[in-house]
Amino acid sequence: MPLRKFGLFSLVVLLSVLFTESCVIGNSMNLFPTTTKSEFEEKLIAGKDQEKIVIISIEGMISDESKSSFFGPASDSMVVRVKESLKRAEKDADVKGVILKINSPGGTVTASDIIYQEIKKFKERKGIPVFAGFMDTAASGAYYIAMATDSIGAHPTTVTGSVGVIMSGINVKEGLDKLGIKDQSFTSGPNKALGSPTTEMTSEQRKILQSIIDSLYSRFFDVVKKGRPKVSEARLKEICDGRIFTAEQAQKEGMIDFIGYFDNFVIELMKHPRYEGNPQGSPRIVTYQRGKVPVENIYQATDAKGNPISFGIADKLLGGETNAKFLYLWDI
Repeated sequence: MPLRKFGLFSLVVLLSVLFTESCVIGNSMNLFPTTTKSEFEEKLIAGKDQEKIVIISIEGMISDESKSSFFGPASDSMVVRVKESLKRAEKDADVKGVILKINSPGGTVTASDIIYQEIKKFKERKGIPVFAGFMDTAASGAYYIAMATDSIGAHPTTVTGSVGVIMSGINVKEGLDKLGIKDQSFTSGPNKALGSPTTEMTSEQRKILQSIIDSLYSRFFDVVKKGRPKVSEARLKEICDGRIFTAEQAQKEGMIDFIGYFDNFVIELMKHPRYEGNPQGSPRIVTYQRGKVPVENIYQATDAKGNPISFGIADKLLGGETNAKFLYLWDI
């Protein structure tokens, strides 16, 4: 194929991909926005005693951004949902424990840190045990959040770990040059467009970004060191390199405390010395949700979902949710 025709073909393919992804992204937009939201309600899952154990779900991308709806109002961000759930649990004298049901590969650095801090403050004020229960995935920012809890349980098939920071990006300058497309951006300084996909990054610019990533990683490492005091600092430095673990590997390394299923998470919490309910009783297992959607079992309790994760070409070129953000995220 002649070079010119190949270039035109490549441009058509690129634009087709961008258009397709833009349509997918557009489907998540609310075409008829409204501010009306239903009340935040307690949903009973199981149990009959006066005491309650609250389940707070942390699922999907950890972010402080609201998730848009096609017709109805935008749902609360994960940060808002977790904070509101903790606030309600704190006011209820019958609440004797909290379990964070975590199924997330992580998310933004700041959202992960905010939720971590909110859990710590809740524990200080309420004085009840807070456990983490890992489902499919509890990696990076999700693991960061779990460091605020008193104990961590994981399903036998959980994948966890991924202690580290990532800033995703691609560079298309060479491809655009072949198509005769030039970046004509104007900036107030040489580093204003640092990380732009249409320009080559200098060694100095790489150092700037790497220094930020190193600083954010240092904070993550310190959080893990405080949350896993039984693991030596030397060992943590070896294993906190971004690797992921199976539940069995994580338990062996001291990164989690026990392996089991959700019933085991509840049983272990009821054994905790700060649990003030009857350790042999049948506490009410509850969650908080907006609306009238019935919750019939624990695996349906998904009250704190984050935004869908998208790392498509359109996001990285046109500026999507994860564009130019530092993330505590397991990204493959």
